[in-house]
Amino acid sequence: MSWFFFKTKSRDWKLLMPFALSAASFAAAGACAGGLLGTVLSWVRGKVGLAGDWALEKGTGATPVRAVHSAEFGTLNAYGAVLMLAGLIVFFVLWKSAKRKPKKELTWGAPCGLTLGPFLGAITIVPMLNSLGTETIGSFFH
Repeated sequence: MSWFFFKTKSRDWKLLMPFALSAASFAAAGACAGGLLGTVLSWVRGKVGLAGDWALEKGTGATPVRAVHSAEFGTLNAYGAVLMLAGLIVFFVLWKSAKRKPKKELTWGAPCGLTLGPFLGAITIVPMLNSLGTETIGSFFH
């Protein structure tokens, strides 16, 4: 697995892992269409999207597209939801125990994952979590 943590002249790619974990966890969490978590994250994703639209409009003068939609894209099955909750728990444990720089990267990965959730989550993360959850957790019940 050492090929994954390669280092180039200008960047040590393993330092991006906190941000990537945070973004992936919140992209999957953004796929929750119902329940308390889904409602809260849909509201947060809408507010982050409106803030991005405002920044685009004020910064460039362009008229924003208003691409904020509800979470009606690929939904998690029961086993995928368990893995998503495990990812969020890992995120919060790492966030509480992280030092200053990794904590900053974990913090900024959350809104990034929420805003990418409808695109990244529906295409890659949600089907992957559903499949992985069915193969691992679901195998105990079937």
